[in-house]
Amino acid sequence: MRVQLRQICHARSGDKGDTANLGLIANKEEHYPVLRKYGTPERVKQHFDGMVISPVERFELPNIGALKNDA
Repeated sequence: MRVQLRQICHARSGDKGDTANLGLIANKEEHYPVLRKYGTPERVKQHFDGMVISPVERFELPNIGALKNDA
């Protein structure tokens, strides 16, 4: 089954100079494994194709069910 990302999580973002970050926070505890599986740094970079030129680094925050992606 396919679902839109916004149905299972919410997001926060920020930037400073030439860097940016994107946080994906699961709406429910059972959604976190789905985020981990499909919210890869490669997919984040692909989604922002043309805007992100550096590698995307992911930090997992399982205690709050979130992923932090920095570019």
